[in-house]
Amino acid sequence: MGDRRRLYNLQSSRGDGHLVQSVSDDYDDEDLLLSGARRQPPSFNYIKVCVVAFSVVVVFFSGFFSHSLLISFGKPSSEHKIDNIGSVIDPSKIKEYHIELTKSTHLAGSQRNYELAQYIANQFHDFAFDNVELKNYSIRLPFPDEKKPNAVKLFDSSGEVQHTCRNIEVPLNDFEKNNPTTPLFNAHSKPGSVRAPYVYVNFAEIEDFKLLKENNITVKDKVVLARYGQTFRGNKVKNAADAGALAIVLFKDLLDPDRADRFPLSEFAPSSAGERGTIGTWDGDTDTPGWPSVQKSFLKADGPKLSAPIISQPITGDDAVVLLKALAKRDDFDFPENWQPGLLKDKEFGIGTGAEDGPQLEVTVNVDVRRVNITNVVGTITGYLEPDRWVILGNHRDAWTYGAIDPSSGTAAVIETARALGHFLNKGWRPRRTIKIASWDAEEWGLIGSLEWVEEKRALLKHRGVVYINTDIAEGGNCMSVDATGSPLYENITGTVLNTVNSGDFPKMELSGSGSDMYGFYCYAGVSVVNVNCASYSDVYHSLYDERNLFDIVDKDYKNLAKVSSSLAQLVVGVSEPAVIPGRVVEYGNRIQEWWDVLKPKVLQAFTRLKIDEELIHIMDDTLFELGEAANNFKSEVIDKLNSDSTLLEIRRANDKMMQFDRAFLVDEEIPGTMFYSKNILVSPSESNLYTGSGFPGLLQAVSTPTSTKKDVLLQLERIRWALNAATAVLKS
Repeated sequence: MGDRRRLYNLQSSRGDGHLVQSVSDDYDDEDLLLSGARRQPPSFNYIKVCVVAFSVVVVFFSGFFSHSLLISFGKPSSEHKIDNIGSVIDPSKIKEYHIELTKSTHLAGSQRNYELAQYIANQFHDFAFDNVELKNYSIRLPFPDEKKPNAVKLFDSSGEVQHTCRNIEVPLNDFEKNNPTTPLFNAHSKPGSVRAPYVYVNFAEIEDFKLLKENNITVKDKVVLARYGQTFRGNKVKNAADAGALAIVLFKDLLDPDRADRFPLSEFAPSSAGERGTIGTWDGDTDTPGWPSVQKSFLKADGPKLSAPIISQPITGDDAVVLLKALAKRDDFDFPENWQPGLLKDKEFGIGTGAEDGPQLEVTVNVDVRRVNITNVVGTITGYLEPDRWVILGNHRDAWTYGAIDPSSGTAAVIETARALGHFLNKGWRPRRTIKIASWDAEEWGLIGSLEWVEEKRALLKHRGVVYINTDIAEGGNCMSVDATGSPLYENITGTVLNTVNSGDFPKMELSGSGSDMYGFYCYAGVSVVNVNCASYSDVYHSLYDERNLFDIVDKDYKNLAKVSSSLAQLVVGVSEPAVIPGRVVEYGNRIQEWWDVLKPKVLQAFTRLKIDEELIHIMDDTLFELGEAANNFKSEVIDKLNSDSTLLEIRRANDKMMQFDRAFLVDEEIPGTMFYSKNILVSPSESNLYTGSGFPGLLQAVSTPTSTKKDVLLQLERIRWALNAATAVLKS
């Protein structure tokens, strides 16, 4: 035990007294590390032994594949199998992990977050995992400047300061008073200071700015005040910048404003809550786009760090009430009912005239860009028959504050899933395929930890990745049901699993966006994904009040989190154990057809505008028909005919086709309307809301943009057609 544990330290002693860097810094987990020993030239006898051994292996495997090897169809052996893994999930263990994870704030790159990485690594070690890797990446992150705090100030028409907004919430209990946390800030905000008249812009969606423009209300060279919700905060900042605003101030509105009982009496956030979060409309480490920022990278970026186009700063709801009340009501603008903030339900407020002689906001953001190490933890259980096929489960570890909901509810559930697998490992069980369980760092800053790992392992993932299963917010507030998004390939097994923990049938699996760590796997490496989360969440998210006391209200006995952990465990076993992976290409083909049917009317409108021959629509229809036909034939002629007499090679071939089906939609070129890492021409995050996904994103962008040319539209259609042809070829080959 003691000797093995040394492998999980970042440095270990070598026999000659020197320090050796961790295996995880410089070696892939497939490599053999020969520490301390000098390599000698092989002797002639040694070469003869190797040749003989190689010949024996060749002869063995020739017979292995030619004699129709019989295999156990999905079970290692009768005495070493998993019987209902959900039955060993222990809510009391989840509570134990959760309490440790939420003791204090753990920002990415912080000492506490690294300590939690070690804590999780030691848990995996104790669960008898075969290998545990702590992988460091060196990145630059923009932190709030502790010496020069961010500020939002309200000035009256005479230039006097009328109100200064808080830069951190009011603590409501002893835990919050005794455990300082991160001030309110938006990561990746442009630094600087502006002072200008301000206008309330509702949710800062494109439609909101359009409505203001239609009513002759301009936000150009103004500060805008907007509430969180409806869309990703980074899209709000981009929309404001596109409309000409100088800065944006964001506030957390009240969910269910009629409720009087709020945290700490319920899971509903009080008006004193604010919300931290990234506003970057990109993901990954922008200093090293496309390659991992490892310790010994030749390239170390310096200079300005990529930031949002304008200044952005969050405030509390209480401060937002003061700012809203100071705005003049416009008689010439009768705003819609959905513009009414919950903070001022049934009360009058103004949106502002934007006049220079009216109230003004001064918004100041100071940024301290620091290079830090972030640390991923990846534990491995090696498969007994297909060790080169990976079923990966992951969750991020870093938090803006204490992270009781986001992400530690998910982290605790994942650790318990790992413990459940370890329980069966100790009984002699071993999965058919390799299982990897990961704790990612720096997700909150733009999915950095997981994307760095995907960049580093991309070539391996393309050949070995069977599925990536993600969770983030596993308990968000009296979570009564578990939900999932992701690849239609795994919709069937996901629905079957979730129906064991939910009441009612699982609906169709929606597309995934870029809101969590699954993004890099499906958009950059083409690995199928399933994202499992609680179906609802509390609005204390990313606030001071996202702390452990919340669970005494929402899940005191941790039974809801146990449901999520059970779901994760069943999914991991359900994909890693069977001889034939539980993919469904017919259902996937049907979903692609549905996405095309939804988009087709917009495509036809663009064809009319650009005078494109509608015969091309029929060609696309035929291409999709051929894909559906290939999927049906694959099921009837390949999958349905596999049985206990099938050879390992036959099963392997069928599984590889299903694995490669999602890969067929990867392209090398940039896809319009998506981010750098979006190489999936079929499914990518929606440009208007990065939290959600959209089908055929490049084509959707082309037909929705008035300035698109005939060539723009035809290029996207052609790329999609050849990707669909590639998927058809995968199934037919």
